[in-house]
Amino acid sequence: MPLLGAPHLAGLRRHLRALLVVDTLASLACRHAHAPFTVRLRHTEGSSLRAEIRELRCRTLPGHAALRLPLHILDRLARTWCVDLQEHHGVLTAEVDLAG
Repeated sequence: MPLLGAPHLAGLRRHLRALLVVDTLASLACRHAHAPFTVRLRHTEGSSLRAEIRELRCRTLPGHAALRLPLHILDRLARTWCVDLQEHHGVLTAEVDLAG
């Protein structure tokens, strides 16, 4: 991504925000689940990035207390996010706005 001065910082920040959200989801998966799991990214040009960590097999059911530390990151950077756990399997999902 070319950085041609201050006006281009917004685009760089959007991309960094997306990377931080993906990194946070992957970190949560590494902390709370047995490997392997699948990372799926869906990019809609100029609109959004959806990150999913699938096939999670959790060591224990991570309630919100166990996940609390990185949740503030997702709250601030992701448009939406969710943890869908059913018994000891689950999906972590977050979507980042890339439009502006």
